Amino acid sequence: MAGPQPFGHAGRGGSLGFADPEHGVAFGYVMNHIVEDPDDVRATSLVEAMRKSLA
Repeated sequence: MAGPQPFGHAGRGGSLGFADPEHGVAFGYVMNHIVEDPDDVRATSLVEAMRKSLA
């Protein structure tokens, strides 16, 4: 999430939800296997792919 408009919240175990009104998108990621690993890149990878698709 970058810029002044996006809002959201990270959740336990790598889940993430946010909206970016400026770009007209919302994103939600939850999983059925919680990982307590600071190097977990599942949500980050998906957000990066979404950002690239908007460019």
